[in-house]
Amino acid sequence: MILKMDDKKIIIIGGGQASCQVAASLRQKKFTGDISILSSESYLPYQRPPLSKKYLSGELAAERLYLKPEKFYEEQNIEVILDSYVEEIDRKKSQLTFSKDKGHKNIEYDNLVIATGTEARLMAKENPNLQGIHYLRSIDDVEMIKSSLKGSKNMVIIGGGYIGLEVAAVANTLGLKVTVVEMASRILERVTSPTISSFYNSFHESRGVKILTNTSVQGINGDNRVSSVETSSGSIDADIVIVGIGVLPCQALAEDAGIKVDNGIVVDEFCKTSDDYIFSAGDCTLHPSHFYNKNIRLESVHNAIEQGKTVASSIIGEKVSYNQIPWFWSDQYELKLQIAGLNNDYDEYVVRGNLDENSFSVFYFKSGYMIASDCINSAQEHMMSRKFISEKTKIDIHRLQNKEISIKEVMS
Repeated sequence: MILKMDDKKIIIIGGGQASCQVAASLRQKKFTGDISILSSESYLPYQRPPLSKKYLSGELAAERLYLKPEKFYEEQNIEVILDSYVEEIDRKKSQLTFSKDKGHKNIEYDNLVIATGTEARLMAKENPNLQGIHYLRSIDDVEMIKSSLKGSKNMVIIGGGYIGLEVAAVANTLGLKVTVVEMASRILERVTSPTISSFYNSFHESRGVKILTNTSVQGINGDNRVSSVETSSGSIDADIVIVGIGVLPCQALAEDAGIKVDNGIVVDEFCKTSDDYIFSAGDCTLHPSHFYNKNIRLESVHNAIEQGKTVASSIIGEKVSYNQIPWFWSDQYELKLQIAGLNNDYDEYVVRGNLDENSFSVFYFKSGYMIASDCINSAQEHMMSRKFISEKTKIDIHRLQNKEISIKEVMS
């Protein structure tokens, strides 16, 4: 029997930006079949970037993280099943099996969407019960960190990536003595250029944060609660430790079901997996980038939103390929860093603006064309760089360096 489109049942696994976007976009496209979102957490689908910023600092309540209010799901007839742990995807039966202790019955799907995001990369610990060691991926994680912050004076952050530095900025502002320990030769080494790394290193240290690069963690001391961190540079007092050493795609469900994975769930330009009835979107996907001519995995809100839209289009039979220039952002103190593109393999870069004024941009070029940008407190430059990158605009580099010339007037 061939199902009509509106008789289809769509199941979405995940409680983040991508899952919410798939459901919302399906309804926007007038799909009237069944839609269910399955989340392993106890909260409605929510945004994660504020977790290490305004939510950690106490400026935002949990409800303000929600992507849509409860009323939206009711009005759009979207079922949201919380605390649901999917154990197995049975592709032959088009059926999902749940953890038995949660009491959910197995359910069938016509199309499945895997939007499981990422999970924190864990650090080996000699004493797994030691209190005061935290990761930051969820609302519950931040609630535990907030509880640990009470009475704490010394924080050690393991990992000098965006999450670690955002937490450092918040904790420093709250009055803690903060030390960042980074194994690489510079902070943000994996994601940006030496110019940006050096700027952020100096800025954090000017605010009192201590940053140790080329430093490895050799152990964490304490009886019931952490008391210090042993590093290759010596022992550091700590009553709270944040581990931010990267994330891994949540791909085990797909992999166990025989779906192709490779540092992410492999999808085509329509976000379809190796199974014709299963799609995937968001941080967990490895997808083709026509612009960079390779497969990439992105951890960004923009990617999750746009792939969510692509999945919805694919499900209803529209062929709209996903081909976007990635962009990201990071808020630290009064600095807003906006990133466009991927600066891998650049052969030239240009700085526009004054680093001392905390408002400048770094533009990255390859073979004469802009491929990426890092813009700090420079929103207009960021928006124009996205246009330059996507349209492969020929840029006069000397005019680009001249801040007196409008960013809109730097084309060759």
